Amino acid sequence: MLSAGSVVAGYRIERVLGSGGMGEVYLAAHPSLPRYDALKVLNAELSGDPDFRARFIREADVAARLDHPNIVSIYNRGQTDEGQLWIAMQFVDGTDSDKVLRAGTMTPARTAYIIGEVAKALDYADQRGVVHRDVKPANFLLSGPVGPEERVLLGDFGIARALGDVGLTVTGSVLATVSYASPEVLSGLPFDGRADQYSLGCTLFRLLTGKAPFAWVDGMAAVVAAHLQAPPPRVSDWAQGLSPRMDAVIATAMAKDPAHRFSSSRELASAAIAALNDATGSITAPWQPISSAEVSSQSVPTQSTGSQWWQPGVARTMAGPPVPPHYPGAPQPAVFMGPPPAHRRPRERRIAVMATILIAAVAATVMALTFTVRSQPVHPASPSASAPPTSGRQASGQPTTTAPGPLGAPVPASALSGFLLPAEQITAIMGAPTMQVAESSTDSFVDGSPYISEKDCSGPYEPADQGAYTNTGSTGSQWQFVRNPTGHEVVQQAVIAYPTADAAQKVLADQHQKWSACAGRTFTVTLPSEAPHRWAFSQLTTPDGTLVLTTAREGKSYFGCQRALAARNNVIVDVGSCKLSLDKKGVEILNAIAAKIPV
Repeated sequence: MLSAGSVVAGYRIERVLGSGGMGEVYLAAHPSLPRYDALKVLNAELSGDPDFRARFIREADVAARLDHPNIVSIYNRGQTDEGQLWIAMQFVDGTDSDKVLRAGTMTPARTAYIIGEVAKALDYADQRGVVHRDVKPANFLLSGPVGPEERVLLGDFGIARALGDVGLTVTGSVLATVSYASPEVLSGLPFDGRADQYSLGCTLFRLLTGKAPFAWVDGMAAVVAAHLQAPPPRVSDWAQGLSPRMDAVIATAMAKDPAHRFSSSRELASAAIAALNDATGSITAPWQPISSAEVSSQSVPTQSTGSQWWQPGVARTMAGPPVPPHYPGAPQPAVFMGPPPAHRRPRERRIAVMATILIAAVAATVMALTFTVRSQPVHPASPSASAPPTSGRQASGQPTTTAPGPLGAPVPASALSGFLLPAEQITAIMGAPTMQVAESSTDSFVDGSPYISEKDCSGPYEPADQGAYTNTGSTGSQWQFVRNPTGHEVVQQAVIAYPTADAAQKVLADQHQKWSACAGRTFTVTLPSEAPHRWAFSQLTTPDGTLVLTTAREGKSYFGCQRALAARNNVIVDVGSCKLSLDKKGVEILNAIAAKIPV
């Protein structure tokens, strides 16, 4: 760190303004003019990277050509005698939005003004083909009196772009950036100024609520997954008195598809101002500051995530009477269709804590989320089928299936156990370190209805649900719960036999109607000793006759679950799969099971 009185390229160091992962920022007297500039000196690690050095020089030159009253001006750049890169910038004598927020003096009205000023800077840069890449409250510099005369400047253009283009990460800098990063940037896809608009939407949410849109409670990978998959939480749930119109503003700015966002950042800002002044909101809300006690890095209050069918935190939701209060966590009895099965050990009671995720590992996770996504595999057709497979998306009507030709003999119930995938095969499909069978059952169904508000949707919610299969004439069933003991990947696979293929097709048709009725609906899950939380079903798709739905938790969808159901000969295959990626693998697992069933 440089001491006061040191000289760098003629700049005399006065004092330290700040420091971080990239280096230090100093107040420095200009070599010849009667003014002070901000001199950022980058650390030796960054300065020693040849790719970054070349990119830094180019991007600093690009940023220096940006001449706008809401953009911090770049004056000069170079390197110290020790080889450390430096950049001289306009000194803004004031504070930044993040500090104001943490001090408890940020109001929604001031937020709207700041967003509007930054939007002018972003649109100006976008019109010149320049993307900032690090739009966040700490880069919104504020100076002057609060009100219409307050100056708002966007800083750090060149450095953020240089870091992004060479793929370098800096502890602290990356952690802050991920909270506001767009899906296309995280995915390594082409992007433009609309990526900055997404970040501006995240920042708007943060300044209005004191929280980033997606919480860090489960680590960086969870935040990345939420940006890629989860809808933004409703700002009106966290900022009392604001109009619900602000929810639509945030949702549009943070749309996963850039084409669905606002046409410009200024359009976003105008919509935010209109929402703030909407008559349905409180008259005093725009002037109520966010208390510093409410400011957090979390998107939602810290609470237990609860345990679902994909989490071994509580006993299986087997059908039967409620667990007596003096038997907390005791497994519930099953509904049996035949002789009682052999004694089963209760499911393990604890979820292993996910290992700490290093920045390099997160980068690998993002790459996996981006490049391993494939279209859903088609349901295996009969080897004797002459017609090509068909596919399509249907919202209603019966599933479209491929004509399999003459069917062979029905599969006996005694053969069902051989159709379930071994843990090793599920491990390979899920891409997890290891998957282990945590629980299995013969001739029984589970019951998720006590925990889900929409009782008619317990079948689409949980595989092998008794509400879906009881009294349907099944002749036997097998199901397994398979999980990664050190991660979030879980699979529940089930096969249910019927007397004939026609009987299985009838069950499939009945389930198609029930899944269609539940598609797009939200529901509440309430578990023992847990706060209720809301979940949502996706729209139903039916690729090649397979029913496919996903479920995601509202406001905290770190990873969702894919449900898939199909008929093969006289067997129903029912799968649920949860995975921290866009590709949940449920359909792939179902198809692997179906391929083992003779037709």
